Amino acid sequence: MQIWLITDGEKEGPFLDFEIRSRIQSGELSQDQKVWHSDLDGWTPLGEVDLFAHEFEKKSHIEEQIEEEQAELASLEKAAKEPRLQPVMRDLHLWRRFGARWFDYLLYMTLLLGAIVLARVDFFALSLSPWFPFISLLPWIFLESISLSFWGTTPGKWLTGLRVRNAAQDKLSSGQSILRSMRVVILGMGFGPGIFLFLCHGISAWLGFKKKIVLWDTPVGTEVNVHEPKPEKWVGFGLGIAGLLSGLMGLSFLMLMNVNVDSLPADVQEKFRQTYPFVEGLEKAAK
Repeated sequence: MQIWLITDGEKEGPFLDFEIRSRIQSGELSQDQKVWHSDLDGWTPLGEVDLFAHEFEKKSHIEEQIEEEQAELASLEKAAKEPRLQPVMRDLHLWRRFGARWFDYLLYMTLLLGAIVLARVDFFALSLSPWFPFISLLPWIFLESISLSFWGTTPGKWLTGLRVRNAAQDKLSSGQSILRSMRVVILGMGFGPGIFLFLCHGISAWLGFKKKIVLWDTPVGTEVNVHEPKPEKWVGFGLGIAGLLSGLMGLSFLMLMNVNVDSLPADVQEKFRQTYPFVEGLEKAAK
């Protein structure tokens, strides 16, 4: 199709349709530019010709996008020049959480050792198994997850005014509670007594105090809310810690008395007698 233009009162052309489109996109031709081709009755503004009207709509849309991007860029440049405010670091109440965690741990260990003493199980022989530290903490994961999913807290957390909530500020589901308890035992406790306990405590403390990150809460969106407890709860917490430590010492003594030293391997017997020389004296006195 051959197309003619009127420019400054003079006729130009002929042009092909793709040439006209190119000149529209480059901004050379406006909507008021008069054109004619064989299907038109007379000289017609370019913006009213169906063949090219959509080219102006497309050009207008592109110009709007460019303006929006330029405005966004200007806003970002302005924000970059403004002084940045330091983020407000939320208090994670790490010491309170640490105390609550150890209260729960001491309570569980007291119950576990009490059950071992009542069952008259040889704890020393049992502890020789490398799997014992892992297996002994599995019930704790189960019990704590039940406590969190039903009540949203644990005995230690209840006494110190702590409640565990998910991102929606609801109590954790059973699955969320189990996963959180597993992360605590693995990442925070290192599966119980030993070098891993102190290593995990050190890493957790550094991340908590320096980075405000709690490995078993921050990555998954759970958090611990604080509700200041009544003074009598703090008294109960202190007395509970003292009572649990005393109970553990007494139960440990009873377990040592239940150890069947003669059933142990010879090298272990010697090590046991060197470590706990008073046990053999008590056994002789009992006989």
